[in-house]
Amino acid sequence: MRDNLIPVIVGRKWQIANGYHAVELRTTSRSALPPFNDGACITLCLNSAGDKERIYPLLGVSSHSDGYVVGTRYEAEGRTDSLLSRFPLNERDEVFIGFPKNQPTILDDRVRSILFAGGIGAASIAGIAKRLASAGQRFEVHNFARSADRAVLREALDALRDHGKVYHHFGLSDDLFAQKSSHAMSPTHANTQIYCSGPPAFMDLIERQAREWVYAANVHKIALGDQTACSTAVRPRDD
Repeated sequence: MRDNLIPVIVGRKWQIANGYHAVELRTTSRSALPPFNDGACITLCLNSAGDKERIYPLLGVSSHSDGYVVGTRYEAEGRTDSLLSRFPLNERDEVFIGFPKNQPTILDDRVRSILFAGGIGAASIAGIAKRLASAGQRFEVHNFARSADRAVLREALDALRDHGKVYHHFGLSDDLFAQKSSHAMSPTHANTQIYCSGPPAFMDLIERQAREWVYAANVHKIALGDQTACSTAVRPRDD
């Protein structure tokens, strides 16, 4: 048995974008869950031994004090993707979660932040952008999706326009995506903070481009989904 795992029951689901859902998780003991910061994520496991780990972004607490809400990608038939048969997250299933992992967010009036989101990674990026906005920090967000109706938390990002710049990019080819992301960072100061969350190849490209301009320690990758899987697509086909 793995230590520090909390048993939870899968509750209601609702759509947050075409192909994406929010899923409520509630403790089996009805005990209060640990607090977390905006942009945090949690690890879900199929059993108490910690098998079949998968990382999900936290969207918020549920309407109950003993619950979390996570963001997921779903295929057309309403089941989760890459761990389809092994991690379905069906209502009333019991799964196990770890403690929330808060993402490092650099709050410094002297630096600017550029944030890149792909697919469900927009949930983590929206949380970090919200923290930056609350602290009065300079930032800009570049959100990539296949189409406008598949843009996760688009309204939440747009609500931050009074505090920072927000750009949405839809249906770009791999080449155009690379051009847009490169243009967003060139030129920028070495102290600029770069945040990215999305499929592995998406984040790898952002990191390679960012390393041409900023210090390696200033590139923050927020990995979601099945960490044993590897995507070869650069475009935000999701986690």
